[in-house]
Amino acid sequence: DSLMKTNLAPLARHVSKNRRFRFNSSSSRQDPLVYDWKTRISDEYTPPSHCQSILLLLPCSEKKPYRESQSHRRFMRHIPVTCVDEVMVTSPLGLVPRSLEDLWPAAHYDIPVTGDWDLDEISMIHEMVEKLVNRIGYKIVINHSGIDLSKLSENVELIDTRESSTAGSKDSLNRLESSISDSVNRLGIRGPKGHRHRLELYRSASRFLYGSDSWLSDVKIQGRPPRWRIEKEGVQIAQWHPDSGRFAFSKSSLIILDEHDVLPRIHLISDVDWKGDVFVSIIESYPEGIREGDDLLVMQSGKLIG
Repeated sequence: DSLMKTNLAPLARHVSKNRRFRFNSSSSRQDPLVYDWKTRISDEYTPPSHCQSILLLLPCSEKKPYRESQSHRRFMRHIPVTCVDEVMVTSPLGLVPRSLEDLWPAAHYDIPVTGDWDLDEISMIHEMVEKLVNRIGYKIVINHSGIDLSKLSENVELIDTRESSTAGSKDSLNRLESSISDSVNRLGIRGPKGHRHRLELYRSASRFLYGSDSWLSDVKIQGRPPRWRIEKEGVQIAQWHPDSGRFAFSKSSLIILDEHDVLPRIHLISDVDWKGDVFVSIIESYPEGIREGDDLLVMQSGKLIG
């Protein structure tokens, strides 16, 4: 009834930057939005292609997105490479990968910070980390979160860089940097920098949002931060909007999105002259599970029209 009264979809894909999700009690953990996030991170999230050997767990911050907080700026100064999968540990969402920190609700939630974790929260973190490690196949987990993960699977090497110290202490940060450098050298891996790294982050976000990153093949990143342009053969096909955690597609992207089957499709009645908004009365069919803020391809008589 409350959903009907507020006229909101139960789940959203993108929201305005001012929208907040306030988790003020333990009952927030049962919210459908939280359940959806935790399930999809555990079962569907895939890191950038060069970040699948080392998982780096970091504490969250009050400021969102995390990278803009003072604590994470300090962390980043001590992360000397791009080939580690940075994942924030938080409640009630559990885990928030760096490549998804602009997305709803990861960039929009507020929660009272007490510094203490109850047994349910710790159990949830353990379960999500275990699932992610087993599915992705990380070889090393560097734990800077402060959560005890000593019972993590024996198939992965676990390195605790906190050792009962605060995350921002000089000793902890030095251990963090040296552990990352040593792990990368032992595994003999390297990570791209600049736009190549950013593109892999976008690929990861695209896989999470749409289940595919095929539309990002043979593209280049251009422009200035934070709204980077994505161009193909010199033509802009999309732009990243960090404020809303979404790709804004241009008209030139439509054929690419259609050919690669990236977005859901709605089909209009064949004899309708479509102008402006799409109303239920002119729709022939639509897929289940449409979320607030979704991008959809509009089809009519088997042809793409918008």
